Amino acid sequence: MSTAALVFLAIVLSTEVLLHFHEREAISERRAASLAFASQLRARVDRELNAVLYLSSGLSSYLVVRHQQLNQREMRDILATLHGNSRHIRNFSVAIGHKVAYVHPLVGNEKIVGIDYREITAQWPAIKLAIESAKGTLTGPVQLLQGGTAFIYRTPILVNGQYWGLLSTVIDSHSFFDAAFREIDSERYEFAIRSGNASSAETNAIWGDMALFSDSTATRLEVEVPNGKWFFAVRPRQASGTSMLVWIIRIMGWLLALLSSVGVGALLRQRSELARHAGFDSLTNLPNRRLFDDRLDQAIRRHTRNENQQIGILFIDLDDFKEINDRYGHKVGDITLRTTALRIHDEVRISDTVARWGGDEFVVIIEEADADLMNQLTERLRQHVGKPFEAEGKIIEIAASFGSALYPGDASTLASLLELADQRMYTEKQRHKDVLP
Repeated sequence: MSTAALVFLAIVLSTEVLLHFHEREAISERRAASLAFASQLRARVDRELNAVLYLSSGLSSYLVVRHQQLNQREMRDILATLHGNSRHIRNFSVAIGHKVAYVHPLVGNEKIVGIDYREITAQWPAIKLAIESAKGTLTGPVQLLQGGTAFIYRTPILVNGQYWGLLSTVIDSHSFFDAAFREIDSERYEFAIRSGNASSAETNAIWGDMALFSDSTATRLEVEVPNGKWFFAVRPRQASGTSMLVWIIRIMGWLLALLSSVGVGALLRQRSELARHAGFDSLTNLPNRRLFDDRLDQAIRRHTRNENQQIGILFIDLDDFKEINDRYGHKVGDITLRTTALRIHDEVRISDTVARWGGDEFVVIIEEADADLMNQLTERLRQHVGKPFEAEGKIIEIAASFGSALYPGDASTLASLLELADQRMYTEKQRHKDVLP
């Protein structure tokens, strides 16, 4: 049973280890695929963002060169031309100092003309960051004064290294992401985007479910944007058959473990039975002659460690057993042998060995024996074995002949010990025959 249990546990453990490595490999593959998808998202966002920022770069260069010769008509024409050729741009605005001087298109954006950025409390920290860092800064989504939300790319205009004004490019977020994420594989992946910058721990939600950033299984990617960062979180949508496949493999592994353990248990049990039958007599369930020889050899070995003790051998042979077989049949004969075996076994100590020598002969190994013990045991067995018993409705009476010898008192070798005990048993048997009428 222990071996069968170990086989069961080994196969179950192997199955779980296999599933563990399979899961780790699947996780690695999902992470690699998610990372590739996130990289694709970044490339699409960069593409759309660059299409917008290069216009702002050109316009800011123009403002640096023409800051002293600006006029209303020229600015309107330039802003109108750039706006007409742009993608995703809602409007341009140019502030001189901190006040908005030019806006295009004007329709819908009238509220911001002439406004001082320092008065816009919600937007001023981002505007101040752009001015102080002297770098183009992308912020958003921003709640616009004129209504709606958008991203704003603010470019500080520096003349001779000094702040002159600010160019703001307002980017329509819906148009931007529609173009960036068009034909993206959203059926296999879900993703979210949020923004942040180096000077603040604050982040803003841009796209998707922000809970993805708390999911340890989601793949994250950090992307540099002007004077800040965007963070992507990507998670594959769970394939419907994945967990089912894992459970199928697990159930098959457990079934294999169960079948294997039952098979091994049955095989070992069968081998144990075969081994037991090889050492025991099938009729009386006593040790047979082969096991008797082994037990006697062990007893002799123990004697060498304690030479003050003797080993006794007692042979027992049933008298006229052939007549019982002939008169009542072999079934009664078998019952007689089993009954005799039980009676002999009942009279000896647990440490002693009772074996079937063959046919109607039995032999007993008595350890720590002496002549008195052997005589007492012989008389008890003579009385007990000779008691009548019932077999198949018949009253059976049988007598037995006994012969004993002690090692090393009567014989100094194993062979001579057995020969002497057997000889004494046959001497008594012959005596019984001589007294019969």
